[in-house]
Amino acid sequence: MRARAAQLQERRDGVLAAAFDLFSVVPFDEVSLAHVARRAGVGTKTILRQFGSKEGLVAACVGWGSRREAALRAVPAGDVRAVVRTLAARYEAGMDTMRRYIELEDRMPVVKRGLRTARAAHHAWLAVVFDRWLPARGGTRARRLAALFGATEIYVWWSWRRRLGLSRADAESAMQDTLDGLVDAWRRG
Repeated sequence: MRARAAQLQERRDGVLAAAFDLFSVVPFDEVSLAHVARRAGVGTKTILRQFGSKEGLVAACVGWGSRREAALRAVPAGDVRAVVRTLAARYEAGMDTMRRYIELEDRMPVVKRGLRTARAAHHAWLAVVFDRWLPARGGTRARRLAALFGATEIYVWWSWRRRLGLSRADAESAMQDTLDGLVDAWRRG
């Protein structure tokens, strides 16, 4: 019984990994369940049984991707340099994908929910890694978190890289300077 459950979980994880990879490089509308099934080495009916629909698969990918992203963002609290290095690596890997999904957000509820989840996770992560400079509650905490969010938003990274043409190193420096400026101001007052 345990072996069967492990096998089912392995198959499910394989489907999620295949779907996540496809959704990362192929425009959403061009990814079909058959495409995911071929990539995962399963039948389309298996995907439908497990996830119900393409939207169900996307929703499951959001949860799976969120857990994966959390593990990839492990940095010591208060280490601003590690935050910048980590975000630069994550954003380089996913900025064009996220840009495509931002464009879909207003027409696809499942994408809107996924991006809302990703933004909430990013906000919560910022609250942990910048905790020493955040009051426990109140308006100042909310404003500081908003400033951190703005300085580290993936769309800002995309704009630096794609619109302004900054190199990765220059984009990292821009983020580092912005975060250092915020933290320095909070230390002083």
